[in-house]
Amino acid sequence: MSHPNTVSELHEIWNRKLYTWWSHYNQEYLSGALKRPVIQLSESTVDLGQWNGDARVITISLIHIRKDPWTEVMETLRHEMAHQYAQEILVERHAPPHGDAFKTACKHLRCHPAATASGSGNGANSEDVRMLRVLKKLLSLGTSPNENEAQVAVRKARRLLVKYNIDLVELDRERQFQSRYLGAVKGRRTSAELWLASILNSYFFVEVIWAHSYDAKRDRNGSILQIFGTPQNLDMSEYVYHYLTDLLTELWTDYRLRSNLKTNRERQRYYAGVLEGFFRKLQEQGERLRETEALVWKGDAKLKEYYRFINPRIERRYGGGVRVTGAYQDGVKDGRTVSIRKPMTAASKGGGRYLKN
Repeated sequence: MSHPNTVSELHEIWNRKLYTWWSHYNQEYLSGALKRPVIQLSESTVDLGQWNGDARVITISLIHIRKDPWTEVMETLRHEMAHQYAQEILVERHAPPHGDAFKTACKHLRCHPAATASGSGNGANSEDVRMLRVLKKLLSLGTSPNENEAQVAVRKARRLLVKYNIDLVELDRERQFQSRYLGAVKGRRTSAELWLASILNSYFFVEVIWAHSYDAKRDRNGSILQIFGTPQNLDMSEYVYHYLTDLLTELWTDYRLRSNLKTNRERQRYYAGVLEGFFRKLQEQGERLRETEALVWKGDAKLKEYYRFINPRIERRYGGGVRVTGAYQDGVKDGRTVSIRKPMTAASKGGGRYLKN
């Protein structure tokens, strides 16, 4: 891919990208109902985005594109498209900017009606907060120098998480679903990254997808891991994602030293082995919970419904395998010893900024 030589060339590329994504959302969510507006960039430091119905112009802040992930810029774009849809399709020209028509449009476009870039709150009730508090305590006990005590604490944390989610579904408790993005936008995904996504999907009560995205600063198309679930399960999955990502580096450093390896050539194979080993360990733990306590996770139909609502045209893609080497096999062994032990920290990054209609 050739890279732009000037700032103005990069801005032209961003403008074309906005038109491309506008067309994508118009087809994906609205079946092509909208007529293409003018999309322009601004130097605004106040408004992330704006819809001008008289001129039929959507404006997106350059500062927003420079500083924020493309996923947040796309949330802004869909927000402004919702204003366009409310005015031009639902014919609510003189209705309140964020009235019922706009909320209906937001539902079609899968964006937040609240005029903020990242929404507000996580919808947790007192029982959810209590569960997370107990889970954090158990995970912190997992750092105990007493290996037996640490393993018992981690097993209890796993059992608590499974039982909590089974009860959530079987009692059909009210729950709100959200999505979150993890990691960076990349063109190709390693086998280790695919294993990590599979771990979250299979054992931490979220649905996952490698969503198409864009790195505006580097002008690169790629994908990013998007997870869907309750706020509490998103918090836990985000913690596990970062914990395992950081742990892989530590394990590789140790393995390379004890194996007297001179290069990092085997690193990705070792990473994939570690995560496959950890996957198999969680699989065995799930089987024991099923056999000893009849705790069987059957999935959450409402979460799957939400997932398919956000992703009406899902593409299934499968990555290639990893050549089995000594480092890969050693990674599998090391992965079977991994436990999620460190105490969780708050995953929230704070409130969003305001958009203008």
